[in-house]
Amino acid sequence: MADLKAFEENLLKRLVQVDKTILKEVSKEIVDFRRHGLLIDRIYVRGRPAYDRIIINGIVDPEFWKKFGGYGRRFDRFEVFPFGIINPEGIGFKGTIGF
Repeated sequence: MADLKAFEENLLKRLVQVDKTILKEVSKEIVDFRRHGLLIDRIYVRGRPAYDRIIINGIVDPEFWKKFGGYGRRFDRFEVFPFGIINPEGIGFKGTIGF
């Protein structure tokens, strides 16, 4: 549980330029994604002149798909692809959350 707290604190620092109400909502959802089996590698905040989307890259735990239907609506777009070049080690995930 302490790991999730540290993850959320680092996430809030990274997203500091986003509107505070949206920031708290999106941050909570990203932590929920991680709690339900999305192993997050990187999070990018994109947009010009203002931030308008967050891109999440990670690896999907098979348990993630059981719960994805309930909270997958928040993604504007997501991609799933094999992770590993010669021998796929898992399933990669790239999701975009818009503001």
